[in-house]
Amino acid sequence: MKAENLRVKYLDPKDYSTYTDEASGENINLILMSGIRKIIKNKKFSYTIDMEACNSMTVKGKDGFHIIIKCTATDPKGKVVETYASASPLTTSSNYTVEMAEKRSISRAILMLADMYDSYKGADEFSSTPKSLKLPIK
Repeated sequence: MKAENLRVKYLDPKDYSTYTDEASGENINLILMSGIRKIIKNKKFSYTIDMEACNSMTVKGKDGFHIIIKCTATDPKGKVVETYASASPLTTSSNYTVEMAEKRSISRAILMLADMYDSYKGADEFSSTPKSLKLPIK
C-alpha cells in the first residue's frame, strides 16, 4: 500500500469524541493510539505490560535495541488476552523502540479483546514504505 492511498481524517482534536481515529486504504484499516484509548475507556478494559526482552544490537553501524513487550488485557467480565510485540531498528525508523513495542502490544491486545483484530490493526504497525522480505540463502 502506498502512502498516497492512505486517508486519515482529523475532525477536531479539541473535541475528543469527534476526533477521527481510523485510517483506511486499499486493504487495511488502522486505528490510531487515540482510538485504542477510546476503546479502553468505553469498554472499561484494563491492561498490564511487561518488558520480556531488551537486547542491544548494531544495524548499519548504529547501536539500538530489540525490545519485546508483553501486554495482558482484561475486560470487565474477566476475559483475558495476552500478546507480545517487538520493535527494533529493523522494524521501525523511530529511535523510541521501547515506546513503539509498547504501543504495538497494547493495540494488539485491546483489538483482540474487542474482537476487532481481524478488521483493524494498530497504526503503529503500519509502514508507508514496505520492506522487502529477505530470506537467508544457504
